[in-house]
Amino acid sequence: MITRILYDEEKADYNRVIKHPVQTWEWGDFQITQGHKVYRLGVFDDNQIISAYSVSFHQIPKTNYSIGTVLRGPEITADTITNIKKIAIDENAVFVKFEPDIYQKTFDTNNNPSTQTESIHFPDLEISPKVAFYPYSYVIDLTKSEDELLAAMHSKTRYNIKVANRYGVKIEENSTDAGFEIYLKLLFDTTKRQGFYLHSENYHRQLWKTLKSTSMSHIMLASYQGKVLSAFMLFTLKDKLFYPYGASLDTNREVMAPTLLMWECIKYGRSLGLKTFDMWGSLGPDAKEKEIGYGFHRFKQGYGGQLVQFVGTFDLVVNPMLYKIYNLIDKYRWKLLHFKASVFR
Repeated sequence: MITRILYDEEKADYNRVIKHPVQTWEWGDFQITQGHKVYRLGVFDDNQIISAYSVSFHQIPKTNYSIGTVLRGPEITADTITNIKKIAIDENAVFVKFEPDIYQKTFDTNNNPSTQTESIHFPDLEISPKVAFYPYSYVIDLTKSEDELLAAMHSKTRYNIKVANRYGVKIEENSTDAGFEIYLKLLFDTTKRQGFYLHSENYHRQLWKTLKSTSMSHIMLASYQGKVLSAFMLFTLKDKLFYPYGASLDTNREVMAPTLLMWECIKYGRSLGLKTFDMWGSLGPDAKEKEIGYGFHRFKQGYGGQLVQFVGTFDLVVNPMLYKIYNLIDKYRWKLLHFKASVFR
């Protein structure tokens, strides 16, 4: 087997073997619009591509150094580490962060581990002090019937779906520029109200601009009495549905618009013949009510998906001294960002 950097003409072959939206060729194009440098690598066996992944390098402001990321990529191998380390040295990277799209554990309905794979052990990798994605997620089996999916839900979630239907909440897909503008306004209103940190408006506009011409991105809206109360962005890729972003107004909460919207997104995924719905992150099996993000965790939990844990986040350290300094500065930077978000909401 050999691994090499791919040419633009090999885009279709690359996309054929990747499994997560943030590893698509188009997502790499989006990363380039944000000023990052992207390498797409293909693994070949007898001239046939059998695996692929992207590594993106983000320049550290006002320095000559960068940070690399391989997010939601395939299984890490010794060959992966060797090839990426060579590129990382050329890019003057402090480290490269890996987060494979592979489950470490799955959990049953009582939150007991039901399956477990071996942990990742490579001498060149360190367990990262900071994750990019949540290490857990809820995954819904879309091959089940609607009755089976409803039966698996929490009783309160089923009840709230009925409430929304009684109020006459309307659901529509509006994957147009107009639909995106509605979604974007709700997204920033929600973020400001709840004191969360969010990427810039330019980030989200460029993401939409890059992905809207593909079949991957979808805007779903929930309206009550002519007013949009909730909006989700969904991604579809191969046989999977993903829920990366959602937003809701703080008005008319009694009509339960977000609850019905998520149920209709599940039904939408089934109508497309998709097999699984990855809800893009949650807290773990021992989630506490006081934890940041518990509200979103509980909302997703109500739909009866299986809780999964990914294998983890690992750093390939290229410059050990700068790696320690970077993590120290980054720790206090994020504390400041969260403080500013909570103060100015």
